[in-house]
Amino acid sequence: MDNKHDADSEYAHPMFDEPSSVLPVAPSFERKVRRAAWWSALKAAALYAAFGIAWIVLGDRLLVWLGDGSSLDVRYMELLKGIAFVLLTAGVLLLALHRALLRWHRFEIKARASAELMRTVAMTVPDALVVLDADGRIRFANARARALLGITRSPLIGNTFDAPEWAITNAEGGAMDAAELPFARVRQERQPVLDIVHAIHPPGAARKLLSINAAPLLSAEGEFAGMVAGIRDITQLRQEQVIDERSRAVLRALADFDAFVLEPRSLHETLECACRSLIDRGVCVMAWVGVVKADSARSVVPLASAGDGRTYLDTLRVTWDESATGIGPVGQAVRSRKLVVADDIANDPSFAHWRQMALERGYSCVFAAPVIGHADVPDLVLCGYHREPNAYADQVQELLAEFSQRLARAAALSHQQAEHEVGRQRLSAALHGTINALQRMVEARDPYTFGHEERVARLAVAIADALGFPPAQRQALDIAAQLHDIGKMSVPAEILSKPSRLTAAEYELIKSHVDAGYRILEHIDFGMPVAEIVRQHHERLDGSGYPNGLHGEHVRLEARVLAVADVAESMLSHRPYRATLGLAAVREELLAGSGVRYDADAVAACLRVLMSAESPFAAVATH
Repeated sequence: MDNKHDADSEYAHPMFDEPSSVLPVAPSFERKVRRAAWWSALKAAALYAAFGIAWIVLGDRLLVWLGDGSSLDVRYMELLKGIAFVLLTAGVLLLALHRALLRWHRFEIKARASAELMRTVAMTVPDALVVLDADGRIRFANARARALLGITRSPLIGNTFDAPEWAITNAEGGAMDAAELPFARVRQERQPVLDIVHAIHPPGAARKLLSINAAPLLSAEGEFAGMVAGIRDITQLRQEQVIDERSRAVLRALADFDAFVLEPRSLHETLECACRSLIDRGVCVMAWVGVVKADSARSVVPLASAGDGRTYLDTLRVTWDESATGIGPVGQAVRSRKLVVADDIANDPSFAHWRQMALERGYSCVFAAPVIGHADVPDLVLCGYHREPNAYADQVQELLAEFSQRLARAAALSHQQAEHEVGRQRLSAALHGTINALQRMVEARDPYTFGHEERVARLAVAIADALGFPPAQRQALDIAAQLHDIGKMSVPAEILSKPSRLTAAEYELIKSHVDAGYRILEHIDFGMPVAEIVRQHHERLDGSGYPNGLHGEHVRLEARVLAVADVAESMLSHRPYRATLGLAAVREELLAGSGVRYDADAVAACLRVLMSAESPFAAVATH
């Protein structure tokens, strides 16, 4: 312990041996102590004087009473009295001194034990411990404080709390208000302050982030005498917190991206979402995805981006060869097929070609992650830029690599979906071509209803939109409406083109077209109930329709909408045997049958469409 004390003598001021060296005694308090000491001494002197006087007076009287008056007896008795006085006073003094010395010795033992205990604690605690006097000068510092504060050019003891060697800043690196420093706070508030965070940058050492708890030292009269402070280096803890925060940011970006690509997306939408997810979650301030070209220039061309770097990308030239434009993180990532990070753009030699442009925009760190292509999807590369150097620790890099792999899978899926969409569009075009051909065949046999199916389909789809049909149900209704009279191909042409009213037998032949249409369409795999909708489009809610006299909910909703559209269009169109009946007659018919023969919601929607001046389907009412 003695050797350690000697080694730390510069930093271990003898505060525990002489408390007044740290806590100066106020003059008024010292005067009180002195008066108390003198008063105690005066009482002892008075007691001694009283005892001496009483001894002399009473002793003389005793001598007179015991002696016979001879001079020899008197001298002998006086000698005995003196010896007895000395012995008695010596005994009293011995007892008093023994009691005082014993009490002082015990106090000294306790004081030294307490001082040694406090010194041991101060020197062994893992945190730095310093004591400052009222002027803000360090009067004591333990070994941890010496290592943490790193003062080498001047002694630590006697240095001020705001010594310029420490280069104090706030946690973000900006100027620290002197009034917010722990010593100033404690001196002003006379209360403990906790978790005051600021940074220091001692000469020749790394920047450190400190968390300080401090409490005032007050004199016996309550005057501010100094401060004791516990200091903890939280640099690594804060770095770990930042890494955890950035890791969680990447995970949140991953969750956003995964949620987005659950629905079919184009390749461009997928790439833009990847960039936007990283930006929105604060993983970087600018991100872009480029395609790796296999051309002679081995170029990398940006396809999508997000953030504040559009002007940066306008002038960016990147390759994946060994030239100056290919040795950066992007080129390295493409060639190695691994994530590459330039932790410090300002000093990374591989980033020299783009350094000035990046620094002007505040970029300090960049990562590049390869997005390995699948099947016919070319290789891509994902890049992100951050304003802080060393922003992407190993833990964050692992998550960014996982992000790039998810992006690769999503890009491949988008490519497959695009191919499927092309195939679907081709099939849809072929289907519509077939439907149009069938329509022309029906119209060729019934020239008086030319365009009827197309007009009914337009009106039926408008009603479906007003009712909020989902896309698949709307498409089924559209196809069924365009083919709802295809069964008329089985009806003799002379009946279809008859210019006069039909007989009852002829009308029965006309009614058979719904079953005929069903038989034509039932073996075609539309993936939708088109044939059944066609068969039911003349059914009525009250069972008065044909061919099966279905009631209520047994009639499909699509067929109910088609029935209303078919009736409305037929009444509005001219026939060889009559002129158009007009919109008023249509309205009267539909309202009379609403909820009885016709679906009430379909009737209301149909009338809204026909009577709306803004609707293009209102033109149907003029036929």
